[in-house]
Amino acid sequence: MLFKNGTVLNEDFQFVETDVLVRDGKIVSVEPNTNPGQEEIVDCTGCWVLPGFIDIHTHGAMGYDHTDAHPDAQKIISEYLTKNGVTTYFPTMLTQPEEVLSAAVGAIAEAKKSIPQIGGIHLEGPYFCERYKGAQNPAFLKNPDIAEFGRIQEAAGGLVRLISLAPELPGACEFIKQVTPDVRVSIGHTDADYDLANAAIQAGATNLTHTYNAMRPLHHRTPNAIGAAIDGGCFCECICDGLHVHPSMIRLLYHAVGAEKMVLVSDSLRSCGMADGIYDSGGLTIVVQGKSAKLTDGTIAGSGVTLYDCVKNVISFGIPAEDAIRMATLTPAEAVGMDDTIGSIKPGKRAKLLITTPELEIKKVILT
Repeated sequence: MLFKNGTVLNEDFQFVETDVLVRDGKIVSVEPNTNPGQEEIVDCTGCWVLPGFIDIHTHGAMGYDHTDAHPDAQKIISEYLTKNGVTTYFPTMLTQPEEVLSAAVGAIAEAKKSIPQIGGIHLEGPYFCERYKGAQNPAFLKNPDIAEFGRIQEAAGGLVRLISLAPELPGACEFIKQVTPDVRVSIGHTDADYDLANAAIQAGATNLTHTYNAMRPLHHRTPNAIGAAIDGGCFCECICDGLHVHPSMIRLLYHAVGAEKMVLVSDSLRSCGMADGIYDSGGLTIVVQGKSAKLTDGTIAGSGVTLYDCVKNVISFGIPAEDAIRMATLTPAEAVGMDDTIGSIKPGKRAKLLITTPELEIKKVILT
């Protein structure tokens, strides 16, 4: 395909008037006035040509959770996410018993054979602290167990590329040393102070799970995991549904770490795309009203939005569109070590593209 006459967000995340040539599923060139050969011409006049969005933290949508191991789950979830501009996603596991996680990751590994949107698996738990468990089921929390993780990874066929854990738990730093760099480690659901979080970073942790949420709050005398992550150059996830984090704190994180380190995530639940009501999440009851999803005790759970919604939100919060899109494309790709193949419009990378209006209305999704 040859995408002509569009405004392309190039590999430097600048909008330029140019053409994009794609052959055999890969971007061949990004140059103006490209002469067509036998390629199908896609006229992008008046439109933006963007990298496809990458969501590295999503639990589900359309009534399905990734831990369900339901044979139809990945097909239905992927179709919904793709329709909303997500061309790569990481099915994210809730805290569950080993047998449930192994069955779920095995089902996802099988689904990946026919669903190219699956980029890897994010294991969110079960190695979390009780105090900041958030909406994770406390019945299944435990200390890091490298043998257990090895069995889950084997069931996944090596597809687990990201794991979130609390570094203050016994054995956490040794666990991090053993799984990295093959698996990226994210600090999350944690009561760690600055020194403990910094020790995890020194051991190999590179990410921070949904910054601000499910961790000791940021304080000017006790910066805790957030301060350690910023000082350590970590990739910092942020749920930008407008409910989990106030827009001012989203802007604060953006100014602190920049678009190169801030990662937009949806943290979407099975209720995403569904009506208000009562839903299950890892054995816990979730009450959904509008975009709000909470446990029965009022604890905020995941979200009911897609990454597409998050991108539009942060633009409305005053962050430039170029940076908002980078934080949903190249930055998450870098955070999970996949930026050599996806995340930007650059020759040699896969042609996972979005054609949108300047108002981000999606016109076409390209999957290769």
